[in-house]
Amino acid sequence: MAKRIIITVLAVVLLMAGVVYYQVNARLVRLTPEFIAELQATVAMENEAAITNPAPQPAIQHPANPLRNVYFGDLHVHTAWSFDANLAGTRFDPDSAYAFARGAPLRLMSGELARLSVPLDFAAVTDHAESFGLFEGCADPQITPAQREFCGLFDTPSLTAFMQLRNQAISRPPVRMDFCGADGAFCLKHGKTTWQKTRQAADRAYEPGIFTTFYGYEYSPIWPKRGSTHRNVIFRNRTVPDAVVSAFEAATARDLWRTLEQTCVGECAFLTIPHNLNRYYGKAFSMVDEDGHAYTQTDWVRRSKYEPVVEIFQAKGSSECALGVSTADEECNFEQFFALCADGEHEACAGPGSYARDGLKFGLSVENGLGLNPVRNGFIGSTDTHNATPGDVEEGDYRGKSGVSDASARKRLQRRKFGPAVPITHNPGGLAAVWAEENTRDALFNALLRKETYATSGPRIRLRFFAGWHLPGDLLELENAVEIAYRQGVPMGGVLTAAGSQAPQFFMIAQQDPLSAGLHKIQIIKGWYENGLVKERVVDVACARGSPDKVSQRCPDLPPSVDLTTCAVDWTAGKPQLEVVWRDTDYQPSLSAFYYVRVLQAPTCRWSSYDAIRLNQAAVEVVPALIQERAWSSPIWLPVDKQPVFNGRLDHQPSALDDGVTVAIGTAPVAPGGRKTNQSPR
Repeated sequence: MAKRIIITVLAVVLLMAGVVYYQVNARLVRLTPEFIAELQATVAMENEAAITNPAPQPAIQHPANPLRNVYFGDLHVHTAWSFDANLAGTRFDPDSAYAFARGAPLRLMSGELARLSVPLDFAAVTDHAESFGLFEGCADPQITPAQREFCGLFDTPSLTAFMQLRNQAISRPPVRMDFCGADGAFCLKHGKTTWQKTRQAADRAYEPGIFTTFYGYEYSPIWPKRGSTHRNVIFRNRTVPDAVVSAFEAATARDLWRTLEQTCVGECAFLTIPHNLNRYYGKAFSMVDEDGHAYTQTDWVRRSKYEPVVEIFQAKGSSECALGVSTADEECNFEQFFALCADGEHEACAGPGSYARDGLKFGLSVENGLGLNPVRNGFIGSTDTHNATPGDVEEGDYRGKSGVSDASARKRLQRRKFGPAVPITHNPGGLAAVWAEENTRDALFNALLRKETYATSGPRIRLRFFAGWHLPGDLLELENAVEIAYRQGVPMGGVLTAAGSQAPQFFMIAQQDPLSAGLHKIQIIKGWYENGLVKERVVDVACARGSPDKVSQRCPDLPPSVDLTTCAVDWTAGKPQLEVVWRDTDYQPSLSAFYYVRVLQAPTCRWSSYDAIRLNQAAVEVVPALIQERAWSSPIWLPVDKQPVFNGRLDHQPSALDDGVTVAIGTAPVAPGGRKTNQSPR
């Protein structure tokens, strides 16, 4: 009986910690000296000398700037204090993670060396709240024999037992198990200690003006078939609740916001950041919560207030959009985690309501009925590393993201026989880019709140995006163009109020990462609400070579230029900078709309090609050899002058996301039920 309870506790904690990856893709192994020695011997046989990564650079420090600097960081980081990371062999604590973010190398258990080419500007360790208290509890000398036996399972996990009890462990609402005591007090007490240590590590690393840390953690409810509705909770300053709000205290996001609102008082301020929308299975953007209860006006207001940005790119794929899911935009077929849902499928596949662009469209539809758009979300990227390596996003330095489960090039290139997603669908993750006056907690937090942020798939592309009604025609030639754009318009994340029947202007400028390839093109993605439908359009507006074709509105493709035997970057393929002022001549002031920018880099080698070089083998065929890295700006919204007043109900349901008319460049619409490969040709 005691053994059954112990294994059940293990299964529950694993699930609540978000360890879905391990149940399908990893072998839960005992981390014996023999196993580690064998792993390190395998890694030692790889030809690391065949890979050329940029030499480490010093940290970039900016003086305070009223026109704002761009700062790059990672707000989704796991250390050994997350149960799933610890289970996979990660032994680095938050202090080590922050040191890595500032440029220190880390030698992983596999023997692989991870190091950033350029230190980050900010980071937050966000260990799973559901794990808090476990390690402190196991160190408690007063634990019972049954608890002690459970703690011994950290180094001897059983995948078979885990799988057998998986369905039993998923409950609504989530319930703490016997390890935590009858009332959960044992884990709650020790969880406060974990939270205190997490905050202390952040304070030790915080150096205002040079490197910023935030107090944070991940709220991690779990769903069947590898689904999740996870959010990272980030606090502005040191005034925070003395305990975290986990899925045990808040079964839904509505409960999370309400509970945080009650406990985060005084100078305390927080925001929540959803991630892996691609695994929400339609729950990301819906009129009802995770348990099917309708959102109220108070819920919508809380969501709008506390959830300004969403994480649209990380190790488990892109959550911008998916080709064939409410769009025919071919660039949405980028680093997809799941294949499209077939007819009748709704879980463990790509479907409507689980992508950021779906959310933007959903917001327009809700706004038409409520008079309130509760999902005006800005964008960020992050890594979701479980190696305690924030910001380790370079394709050539990819060492996996989950301890020994994907350590070594050989293991990373293996294709498993089960599960719709395999290790090779993972990627190094992305970065959060924030425009702020200075590198401090207050300044960066304010930027997140106003959504002057963007996401990258890894490279530190610099991106500005503004909208206005009367921007000068010669803006691109003016030295103070950014100052004028701020004064006469709004930046990314802003709302441009209507001004008669004029066509809005959009000013955008993108600069390449000095350590990566040049830029290929800038695209505008527009969505608008018209006659009960949400429509979209994708337009190329600036090209590295030539101009967009007048009919297709598409930039010329770049010629192949990457040598797969070396993966050397072709510095001549793209341009170091692209800039343009674009006017939307199709704008109609009576229709609510959003616009955001997507910048594509010239093709470079994907991490899987680098690993193939390490193994002296040809690039694997199941995924593309090349990748077009990119950046996505937060949107700018143009609402109509007047919106309906909220009356406590909707006069109609928001239109189905794939009922809208889609105009995408260079491709025809794809039937919603059609299957596609889960990776794009690049």
